[in-house]
Amino acid sequence: MTFIAPGKTIGIIGGGSETYLCELEAKRMGFRTILLTNQADDIATQAADNFLVGELQNLDNLNEIGQHSDILLYMDDNFDSHLLEDLSKQYNVTQGSNLLGIAQDRYIERTFLNDLNINVPPFFSIVTVDDINKAVKEIGFPCMIKPIQKNQDLLKRHIMYNQDDVKKMQELLKSGTYILEAWIDTKAEYSIMVSKSKNGKIHTFPMVHEIYDGTHLMSAYIFKKNDPAVEAEMQRVALQVAQNIDYVGIFGIGFILSQTDVLYVKSIFPGINYAANVYQEATGISQFELHIRAICDWPIPEIYPLVDTAILKIVEGILPQSLDLLQEKAQWKFNYYTGFKAKNEPARDVGYISLVGDSPESLKQDIQSTKIWRVE
Repeated sequence: MTFIAPGKTIGIIGGGSETYLCELEAKRMGFRTILLTNQADDIATQAADNFLVGELQNLDNLNEIGQHSDILLYMDDNFDSHLLEDLSKQYNVTQGSNLLGIAQDRYIERTFLNDLNINVPPFFSIVTVDDINKAVKEIGFPCMIKPIQKNQDLLKRHIMYNQDDVKKMQELLKSGTYILEAWIDTKAEYSIMVSKSKNGKIHTFPMVHEIYDGTHLMSAYIFKKNDPAVEAEMQRVALQVAQNIDYVGIFGIGFILSQTDVLYVKSIFPGINYAANVYQEATGISQFELHIRAICDWPIPEIYPLVDTAILKIVEGILPQSLDLLQEKAQWKFNYYTGFKAKNEPARDVGYISLVGDSPESLKQDIQSTKIWRVE
């Protein structure tokens, strides 16, 4: 039996604010949840029916949650894809490990996309400084170097502008293998969410405009009208990727649009994407419901933007300002995560604001007036 009915238990591997929101949606849809998290004060424990605290990749912990679940769902993109493959032999892990394995390794991800003739920034595998010099001869400066494994939190990306920057990479390369990419002068960034059902049926959902502060997402928008050429190309790419992966559930694809209007794929991410929280207000259905529907073999609805919508991320560093806005903006919807405690971590996610506008321009003007979030 593949259909998972309300009343069953979804086991969730990995916590955080997105898991918290997913648990609330699962509860609304009639499911019970059991969580495995490695943090006792995880916000996701507030919404789970039951939870275990322990290492996510410990077999005893995984067996315990597996034995109490009708289906397992991973929410941690750093979870070992090989371990997930082993789990699927004993438990109902509908998502599978294929997409996770592709998405975790930047070189495998770029090669996968390249083989499908999907546009990605020129890239090279880097082990030595000589490799960098050979790559630079082809793509020039500036260029960016990143760890091949996306879960390398301690190894950050570096932008190289000249030969002096290349010389500084000698020490960095001792810590592992990297990927070097051409720098794309970016006009805009987008993402699109896709679902793939157990029967192979694919749905693409509305494109999302994303605004970043460096590497951190600040806000996301859905507009009823977009550049039709850009939107059509994103949907074409999404469909092509979905057709070539063994996966069930929703996943996202990030894009960058260059100043010369060339669209490149930036990344693939399995499961939930923070920016897609904008779906709830814009379309009337959340990304979490779409994900749960897909893995539980429920039919997937077609969704469309009903209004021009934005979400604004609230982090601990701007919590006081958000509370001031709460007392001023009667039409804005403020979503705070239950039970969070201040940790003196300015970048920590503590909620988000949803708002709608009569047009993209009026929406942006309203946001711009706060002098907190950028709109371009």
